[in-house]
Amino acid sequence: MNGPPRTGWRRETADSTPTPPPVAVAFEPPARRVQTLPPNVHVSAADSTPARDPRALRPAQVASWLLLLAATAATVSLLVSRALEGMPPVAVATWYTLLSYGDALSKARPAALHPEALFEVDQAPPPPAKVRHEGYASIRGGVLFTPDSFSPLGSNYDLVIHFHGSIQVVRESAEVAGLDAAVAVINLGIGSGPYEEAYAVPGTYEALLDEIDHALEPRGVPTPQLRRVALSSWSAGYGAIGKILDVRRGTDPLDALLVLDGIHTGWMGGERDRGAPVNLFASRGALNPMPLAPFARAAKAAASGGILFSITHSEIDPIAYAGAGVTADYLLAVAAGAPVSREPSREPPPHLNLRAAEGAVSKRLEKRMAPTTEARVGGLQVRGFRGNTPEHHMAHLLQMGSTVLPALAARWRIGEGGKPAAR
Repeated sequence: MNGPPRTGWRRETADSTPTPPPVAVAFEPPARRVQTLPPNVHVSAADSTPARDPRALRPAQVASWLLLLAATAATVSLLVSRALEGMPPVAVATWYTLLSYGDALSKARPAALHPEALFEVDQAPPPPAKVRHEGYASIRGGVLFTPDSFSPLGSNYDLVIHFHGSIQVVRESAEVAGLDAAVAVINLGIGSGPYEEAYAVPGTYEALLDEIDHALEPRGVPTPQLRRVALSSWSAGYGAIGKILDVRRGTDPLDALLVLDGIHTGWMGGERDRGAPVNLFASRGALNPMPLAPFARAAKAAASGGILFSITHSEIDPIAYAGAGVTADYLLAVAAGAPVSREPSREPPPHLNLRAAEGAVSKRLEKRMAPTTEARVGGLQVRGFRGNTPEHHMAHLLQMGSTVLPALAARWRIGEGGKPAAR
């Protein structure tokens, strides 16, 4: 929009500084001071600079010479006395120390040019990182969040990747369990198929870990370094864990597997008859071991103490394929080398009333975790719970903060031999 033409006026704003008018300043020559020279100072005829008698010494020079003579006498006396006592002179030790210090400086890396590094002074541990806990970071197939219980020291961090389930439920469960780890939740759809397809390509899992590293840095973890990782799943999410175990490169620090009412496979030779007993190793009606091979290798690793492998399952029997309870028995037998008899379990885990669970299932249909059996082979733990309804199945997700996450939090909080885990 064109305004009226400017006519030489200028608008002055409140913050503009006007230029003051020039001020004339008159300078007068300073008055000459008459100085009387001491008798030992002569004035040359060539200039007016006073000349001091070179033979006269200033009092400061006399004091400096006296101090130097006294220090020299003391040093000579000390060296003679130490030589008479058979001890090395102080000067030798001092010069050797200086030469050693210079040699260390020349060989040290630029980052180590500090007295602490040269003289091995104990340094305090790095302060906790100022992590941003609110909000989420988008990653492929899901989100990454840093729960309130996550407080890493420096760059090292632990990570839980959970497949299939409510983001809010997993977050609240991690905080209730006191899990000191970053958490990623991946949701890809209904059934195990989408999860298996997504991670069947080698390198996909490692690309996800790299993406999580990059997402953590702006959330307050400087130059993130993954220390331990746990793979967790509920229901159909086990498909992702199975494929990851099958194709992973082995460069990740995998430390734990948490499987909630999942792991299924088909039957060899067709469908099992309803009501017929399950034979884990028969030629007909037995489990199809091929889809379970990655989990079987993990069960053997857990049996030898290499990883934590925690399984919970309900009493749901799909008939057309093997349910989570039957596959758990199979993995126990593989880990132990023979079928394992389970012990009765009577101590229920604490029931959690999660705010995030209020919209997942109605209070009238909500089920509590009632334990039935349990068995352990090394680091492989299997726990069965009562119920065969969808609400019983849902309870395994809603109560993960009291069933599987506390053991993981304790494992990562306490290292081997009961010592605090290395940070």
